[in-house]
Amino acid sequence: MKNLPLFIATGFTLGLTAACQSNPTPPEAAATPAKSAATQPATNLPAPLPLTAVDLKPGVAEQTPREGYLQVVSAKALKAEPMQLRLPALWQSDPDRADAKKEAPGYRISYEAVLQWIPQGFGRQKVPASLSLYAPNGRDTLASFRVGGLNLNVPGRERYSVTPIEPRKPLTVRGTLYAFLSQNEQHQPTLVVYPYRGRAGGFDDSFKKVLLPISQ
Repeated sequence: MKNLPLFIATGFTLGLTAACQSNPTPPEAAATPAKSAATQPATNLPAPLPLTAVDLKPGVAEQTPREGYLQVVSAKALKAEPMQLRLPALWQSDPDRADAKKEAPGYRISYEAVLQWIPQGFGRQKVPASLSLYAPNGRDTLASFRVGGLNLNVPGRERYSVTPIEPRKPLTVRGTLYAFLSQNEQHQPTLVVYPYRGRAGGFDDSFKKVLLPISQ
């Protein structure tokens, strides 16, 4: 894909009022991420995003297993930090062009969510009283939530916080979501969530884009 998709409105700005709060931020704010969507330049930043302007549930759901056994009950923003975000590889324009785009304005959104594990695939086997929930701890800011299986952490380079999660019992977690500022087909302001799924082999799934409408 040689050209930047039309839905990324790099020059699009919103007349939104500042509403960022000074809530405590999760560890990713202080950690140096191994993988990150964020870029360093602080120019051409979008306007502050009111914390109640976006329903984050569909975005947080993008960070859960594709099979659907980890459901998002609720999600609320704690902080929305305007910044330039690095575009996924397949969204970047032709690097040989003088006006090549490798980043776009967006937000790093710290959130608090309630997750619920719905057991699947156990058949007649007894459902465990609990499994390990692997929650990204901020070292890899593009990592997703996972349930059970082998321990995903490497000693000395832990990327996940491990917490027991019980069947059908809501559990409160914190995380970070990256989203680009854009507009939908009706030219209404929206956020496009960074493609957390479909990254096997290092390729981003640029065909499925999760849109989060911005209320005004």
